[in-house]
Amino acid sequence: MAAGYMLMAACRKSDFPEVSSPAYLRVFNCLTYNVTIENKDAPQPFLTMLIDPQLDAAGVPVNAALTFDFLDTRGPLARPYPDAGNSALWQKEFPGTAKIPVGPIVNGYDLSGYGMITGGQHRFMFVTRPRSTDPFYSLPASARNKVLVDTTVSLTEGEIYTMNILEKSVYNRKVGVYLRQEQFTKMPLSDSLVYVNYYNLSSEGYAKTFVFDGTAINKCVKDTMNVFYTLYGTDRMQMKGFTNVFSAKMVRSQETGVHPYSSFPLFPDPASSHIYAGTSGQFFNIVLPGNPPEYQFGNGAESYGTYTSFAFGPEAPAAVNNLVSDPRTGMVISVYSGIYNPRSFATVNTVEYINGNLYVTTLQRRYDPPVYK
Repeated sequence: MAAGYMLMAACRKSDFPEVSSPAYLRVFNCLTYNVTIENKDAPQPFLTMLIDPQLDAAGVPVNAALTFDFLDTRGPLARPYPDAGNSALWQKEFPGTAKIPVGPIVNGYDLSGYGMITGGQHRFMFVTRPRSTDPFYSLPASARNKVLVDTTVSLTEGEIYTMNILEKSVYNRKVGVYLRQEQFTKMPLSDSLVYVNYYNLSSEGYAKTFVFDGTAINKCVKDTMNVFYTLYGTDRMQMKGFTNVFSAKMVRSQETGVHPYSSFPLFPDPASSHIYAGTSGQFFNIVLPGNPPEYQFGNGAESYGTYTSFAFGPEAPAAVNNLVSDPRTGMVISVYSGIYNPRSFATVNTVEYINGNLYVTTLQRRYDPPVYK
């Protein structure tokens, strides 16, 4: 990326600059703490991302090779593709809806949710900024010098990365960068299976120090949990053979290695057409080891860290975390493809639990465009 080229989320360009030898990057702001009287001096979790910044004599950013402004806290569902029709100023992720260069199809996977950054070593700076519509460089110097993270990372050409900005420890409130080099384009994943892997990226000490005050019921879980899933079909009927199936162990760690994927079939009903999966749902129980897989604590009662759950799709029952999705953005994507309207496709999903919040990033494979008769 040419030095001095400035890219801002507020500026939706239609002519993209060329990015030579790109790596592919997706960035999430995972800072979710609430500003209260007790922590009123803590920085706002509303950020500007600067790549290879230029600073004045006082150390205040005045330019950058890439400036991504108005980076808000991430949403619960990161869809496979950017919403090109969205003109929102505040962004839930990078590249988000900004008109910037994004990834192509790589080994059959759509990387349009990843921004292209020239491979090599880069300085990343994340600056907390006021919640306003004023562009970063129009702010006074006193509002541009609140640096939360200043680090250097190396991005390899052709590789795919997920970057999270998160709190490292509740004991010192230090904020840092978590950078994971993804591997899904290099793995022999079947297009007839839906894949999921899990991370607990919570701060050190989060579960131990969590205050159960009745305001976030069953949002906090212990550092080691088991995950089970149940698949549902039409009329919320449980699919035979896919009830309370063990999926993975989820252990709190901010180590950046890729966790193993578990899977379930795109077409769990053997009598299906294997073209359209029908309306479906997926329900995931996250329970403390030693508890049964179907464990659900009471009727909205607090489990004190031993249970939470999440659900996808219209046929799934209610969970603690209900991820709203349409037929194109769930774990099973059904769209008009080829001569079929609709046709169902499997996805690759990453579940990240961070300080009481549950996030899912969904990736889709390339599919044939519609053939209109």
